[in-house]
Amino acid sequence: MTTNLEAFGDINFPKHLTPKIVHSALFIHNAKDKAETITRVKFLTKELGEKMMTYVMALLILPILMDNMTKSVDYTNFIASRKKTIN
Repeated sequence: MTTNLEAFGDINFPKHLTPKIVHSALFIHNAKDKAETITRVKFLTKELGEKMMTYVMALLILPILMDNMTKSVDYTNFIASRKKTIN
């Protein structure tokens, strides 16, 4: 698979999924400890601004939100009802 974005033609990224936002989230995610994470967040907030950092932080919190959702009663009921209709 190619990593060259030009190979895909003209891509209109939504504001919250631009390569800059994704790379910024990865930059924070790959920090070696909490202190470095805080330093990276402060640095990126200065570089990108608060609006763009909300997108970065949303990407970082997404796995936690998904995990919480799968543990909810509504989700487990939904999955149980889907199994009943499939079988």
